[in-house]
Amino acid sequence: MLRLTSEVTNPMKFCKAGLLFFILFVLAIPAPAQQLPPNAPSREQVMELFESIQLRRTMEASQEAAMQSVAAVSQQISRQSGRTPDLQTQLQMESLMKGLMEDVRAVLPTDAMLEAIVPIYQRRFTSDEINAIIAFQTSPVGKKMTGLQPAMMQETIQALRPLQEKAMPELMKRLNERVQKLISPPPADGARD
Repeated sequence: MLRLTSEVTNPMKFCKAGLLFFILFVLAIPAPAQQLPPNAPSREQVMELFESIQLRRTMEASQEAAMQSVAAVSQQISRQSGRTPDLQTQLQMESLMKGLMEDVRAVLPTDAMLEAIVPIYQRRFTSDEINAIIAFQTSPVGKKMTGLQPAMMQETIQALRPLQEKAMPELMKRLNERVQKLISPPPADGARD
């Protein structure tokens, strides 16, 4: 069976790589500048919608969930590679993850992300539609749904974790194969597979 190098299977390096990938992916999403339709909601209406759906809290919970997922995958990789981190390494990983989360929030503040997505809502919804969504979100059922979303997200992550752990050996095998193909020299001229 092919093995990943220790550099790829090192949990700390994996966590760093996962976080950087997440940040770069989010930053790489293009934000096309388009003119707003005449019936577009105002910035203030969209911000009121964000408040009613507690988007700030949801985004922050999503960041936290992503970090927990990276940590869980890192631990799974350690187990799959036959290494069990000692207590000191586990504490270092927890400290690293906490520090990375603080760094993400400092470098990529939620306010900036909210401001960046206002135009998306302005292009996709009319002023009347935003008002209707706000009316629902501020109703008892809307408030319940919004209030339950973070807990439901955590439950969803927990429910999916066994599936992820079950899939991990196959994913690692496939990742090993892909890495091996990348680092293997091409066959010599005239050589056959």
